[in-house]
Amino acid sequence: MPDIPFPADYFDTRLIFAVLSVFAAGLIRGFSGFGSALINAPILSLIWGPTVGVPVAALVEIAPAIQLTPKAIKIAHWKTVWAFSIPAVILLPLGTFILVSVPADDMRRAIGAIVLVVALILWSGWRYRGPRGTGPAIGVGLVGGALAGATGVAGPPVILYLMSSDDSPALTRANLIAYFTIILFGFIVVLTLKGLITIEIAWLVGVLLVPFVVGAAIGTKMFPLASEKTFRIIALTTLTVSSLYVLVA
Repeated sequence: MPDIPFPADYFDTRLIFAVLSVFAAGLIRGFSGFGSALINAPILSLIWGPTVGVPVAALVEIAPAIQLTPKAIKIAHWKTVWAFSIPAVILLPLGTFILVSVPADDMRRAIGAIVLVVALILWSGWRYRGPRGTGPAIGVGLVGGALAGATGVAGPPVILYLMSSDDSPALTRANLIAYFTIILFGFIVVLTLKGLITIEIAWLVGVLLVPFVVGAAIGTKMFPLASEKTFRIIALTTLTVSSLYVLVA
């Protein structure tokens, strides 16, 4: 077997902050079915730069996707899920081109700004009241795909769209889990073709999967116990603080 080099340069104090980030993100992912990339993408991009942070943030989602998706499959409304997901996957390569083309500091701040805007919109209680159906869903999916490829954050337009509906929290959660799982595997293919999945990134993902899985498992247990209001406050506070930190760091 060929030797797989150990990336010692990445295993320093920065890894401690990365572990804390992915654990917190796992809690939110397990509870709500979304939100982990909104924490991991900006923080890991700050720690290691976007071309490392974004792929790592995406790849650690494999474990909770495997963990959460089987139950979501039975609940999700698949006509809605596919209306988002297919257009999003189509635009993933365009977003990834932006990721590798824009200077690292500019890209990192852009990720932080996007997350902050989403957090502020959710804090305000604003709800989308425009038209619904296949057409608007396709448009939302296209924006989500471009954002996913560029920033690792696929959720903002879809989250805002679905959370403004009259669907139950359980259905909204299932739709988001199904959407993120499809986007995740599409993104992995695009990252591989772009040469952005390296041995160093594989090592980092292997290490960070542990705190992420633990956090997601705890978050899943919390879902039937914690009130929606309490979780909303915790999740939005985390998103706001992390994005502000990335912007000013």
